[in-house]
Amino acid sequence: MIHLSLIPWMAMAQTAASGPLLGVLAHRTAHDHTTIAYGGGLLLLASAFGNGLNYVFGIFLARTLGSDDFGLYALAITLFNILTLGAVFGMDTGAIKFVSHHLVGGQLRKAAVTLVAAASMVFGSGLLVALGLVSLAPSLAVVYGKPEVVSSCRLLAASIPFATVTAVLLSALQAFQTVRYTILVKYLWEPIAKFLLAAILIWFGFHLYGVLLSIVLTLVVSAALLTRIARRLVAQGFHDRPEWDAHEASTLLAYCLPLSVSNVFGVIAPRADLLILGYWVNTQDVGIYLAAFQTAAIMALVLSAFDTGLAPILSRAWSLHDRIRMGESYQAVARLSITVSFPIFCCLILFSSEVLSMFGPEFAKGSTALVFLACGQIFNNATGSANTVLLMSGHSRIVMMNTMLMGAVLLGTTATAIPLWGMNGAAVAASTTFILTNMMRVVQVWRLHQVQPYTWDLAKPVAAAAFASTIVLLLKQSSFWIPGTMLVAILGMIYVVALWLMGISRQDRILLEALASRGKSLLERRPEA
Repeated sequence: MIHLSLIPWMAMAQTAASGPLLGVLAHRTAHDHTTIAYGGGLLLLASAFGNGLNYVFGIFLARTLGSDDFGLYALAITLFNILTLGAVFGMDTGAIKFVSHHLVGGQLRKAAVTLVAAASMVFGSGLLVALGLVSLAPSLAVVYGKPEVVSSCRLLAASIPFATVTAVLLSALQAFQTVRYTILVKYLWEPIAKFLLAAILIWFGFHLYGVLLSIVLTLVVSAALLTRIARRLVAQGFHDRPEWDAHEASTLLAYCLPLSVSNVFGVIAPRADLLILGYWVNTQDVGIYLAAFQTAAIMALVLSAFDTGLAPILSRAWSLHDRIRMGESYQAVARLSITVSFPIFCCLILFSSEVLSMFGPEFAKGSTALVFLACGQIFNNATGSANTVLLMSGHSRIVMMNTMLMGAVLLGTTATAIPLWGMNGAAVAASTTFILTNMMRVVQVWRLHQVQPYTWDLAKPVAAAAFASTIVLLLKQSSFWIPGTMLVAILGMIYVVALWLMGISRQDRILLEALASRGKSLLERRPEA
């Protein structure tokens, strides 16, 4: 791996050294691409399992509870998510920043004090928010015209303090440069425990309340597990328990409070469609829309996984004023994201009714909404990681303004479209806002850094997916009946073969080899490097 101090010298080297320098630059690019693919591949596999199980959990609930109770569950869980993320008020970002700073300086004691301060403050804010939800539940029931909202919200309120602690500790533990705790708690323990507990409680006749209780119990255990893990990680070198430090808490709070302003828009706006939809339509349509939304959001997991490896590379490139490295990494994530997510997008478009019918026959009604939502998500993946580039290059103020603007536009468009077109209006409003926001971010990155996520290599997965989709569409409309699962398999095989025939570039070969290496290491159960 090349030493970072050599990079400025490389930029000024003359032709005599151009050969070796090109080799060094190629090695650096290969290392960055391997880091993105290898680290992102691990999280992608873990999130595929965890979120896949959550998706199956949603299908299980829809079929077990029925569309009406599933819609009530969707409304309650949306309110819960908004209040939980709002109660965190940016403390997750602050915790990872301050803990990382203390760990770099070898100050484990200060890192422990920061964790105590962050966890204590969000637990307190979560408790206040929970009490507020309990008292306001009757008013929410009147607003939505659904009396069952009262008991559902009050039951979920009990888990808000524990959910806030879980969110902050999961974020803070990333400062120790490991994702194993995120995988163990978020992608293994929580989906498995929630599913098993809900199934048992439903079998005993608790129905919707059993599902909500399973969420409460799972989050309580998650908070306890992460607290124990955090204590073990920071307790090295001292034996007495870290105590509350008012100065550390005030410093942390001063950093996090400005983040809470944009956090309000970032939390409420993306869920405005469900909140407003719950007011205008019945609970059945709310449940159908949630199923469509969760299905389209599968593609978002792809980009978020590779973003994990991109952020530190962008941060280093920015500090070294290495625009070439920044652009190459930015484009690498765009290629990876599009290559992986485009066949998923094609399947959702071609089999929208069939996919939603897994939740129940009545859920096929949301197929049009799913198509609109899928278009918004694939465009998000196509823009690469513009928001991450802005953040890692120090433009947090622009990110805040973008978030606030997106929130205002989304609230306005959903409030206008939902009364006119119901769930389809919500899907159009959400996707349109998503597309416009991402276009704006790409333009901002180009104006600030003269880098953009697109290369001609992106045409290959698009062309391969279009060709595969055309063949599958013809087969689907033919007189021969072919099972949907077989058609999906055919689409995947044609896509892979078409990509191979069009040729795989050197950069993409590096990315794919890193992904294959990660998969092989997991199958062989080798310890993580």
